[in-house]
Amino acid sequence: MKRTVLALSLALAMAPTTILADTSQKEASSTINAAVSTNNKAAAKGFEWRDTYKKLLGPAKQAYAKGDYDTAAKLANTAKSHAELGLSQAEIAKTPHTL
Repeated sequence: MKRTVLALSLALAMAPTTILADTSQKEASSTINAAVSTNNKAAAKGFEWRDTYKKLLGPAKQAYAKGDYDTAAKLANTAKSHAELGLSQAEIAKTPHTL
């Protein structure tokens, strides 16, 4: 079970993100807000990934401010994936494991 979860987590983390072209300001904003919300949920459970904000959400917000909505959305999607994996880890941590 533990190996299956680890393999699934790695596969999701390494999966290519959707390539976004011509992302609108509204789409980028929505994507960033969803990523922040999901990351806050992971943080509340104590499973926020260390670099999610510093290396993904922060730069996503900066790209958005500069008008680079494609980059902002791409970074936010990656951050949301990391946050979702953190939430998965929180669920796994709740269940007792036996080897």
